[in-house]
Amino acid sequence: MPKYSIPAPPELVIGRGRGKGRQRFVIVTHRGANSLEYMGPIQVLEEANFFLKRMGRSDLCYDIEVVSTEPGAVYETKGLEIVAGTPYHRLRGDVDTLMFQAVAEDEGCLADDRFLAWVRQMEKRVRRMTSICVGTFVLAAAGILEGRRVTTHWVACDDFRRRYPSVELDPDPIYIKDKNIYTSAGSTSGLDLTVALVEEDFGREFARRVAQGLVMFLRRPGSQAQFSVHLSTKFPEEQRIQDVQSYVAENSDADLSVESLARRAGMSPRNFSRVFAREVGMTPGRFVELSRLEKARQSLEQSELPISRVAEQCGYGTSDGLRIAFDRHVGVSPRAYRQRFA
Repeated sequence: MPKYSIPAPPELVIGRGRGKGRQRFVIVTHRGANSLEYMGPIQVLEEANFFLKRMGRSDLCYDIEVVSTEPGAVYETKGLEIVAGTPYHRLRGDVDTLMFQAVAEDEGCLADDRFLAWVRQMEKRVRRMTSICVGTFVLAAAGILEGRRVTTHWVACDDFRRRYPSVELDPDPIYIKDKNIYTSAGSTSGLDLTVALVEEDFGREFARRVAQGLVMFLRRPGSQAQFSVHLSTKFPEEQRIQDVQSYVAENSDADLSVESLARRAGMSPRNFSRVFAREVGMTPGRFVELSRLEKARQSLEQSELPISRVAEQCGYGTSDGLRIAFDRHVGVSPRAYRQRFA
């Protein structure tokens, strides 16, 4: 086995609200569920346990359990079977964090009054209740999201709004915390959410070490959009348009006028605008605007640069230009955005 050079564990900062001793982390899954939605968080927690043990703090480790709405095989493929042997209703004792996976395709758990009553009961007993992907539907169906701000996978947002109009749904972030309720978007956002929970429990430096061990980005802010402007547009087949998109992403402070981009593509401005809109699904000006805004948001979240410098780097020229863009698209000032999400 290779020899790993593992840095010394960081100093722990025990989060407020976390009790003394080991904490029980329970994941609720379903038959046929996406295995990443429980294996991902499990691996994050096991990595945290690894460092806690190296620090001589096994007394603070996570006790991880998986229960299922239908006991038995929850995942099967050639040569591999994953079995959850404990039904949810046999769960006994104190639970610190309860995480719900995405509902199964048949939505059986959403029509199971016994299960939903159990969810409502558990909400009063746990410190944190979380969901991954369309697991948000479980919490909403149980009636514990009224007046809460939540998120879910972007493909299910329209359906969620129709079913649960009294819940404040924000389709953009990869995860959201509202008091003791944590909701996240697609499968991989469950990893980001779990790293955020570890940070809440043991401090930023410890969570950074966990993310490093898993070769994860530490950490995608919860405010980050579920996908970037590049992923939210059509992927162009025209190589010249692809090159222009890459240039825009890497040169936010450059001249990104239609005329300048058209010259880079070797096309007339009129033809470039027509081809770009057809290939990407939005005008060049709109694409530049959203790309600059995305970079500005990331800079405000992840750096301490003065707002005037962020404005310059992202092509707004002045702080006023950046403020106008944020007022139009985000609804808050750059300063307020940084205070909320940095």
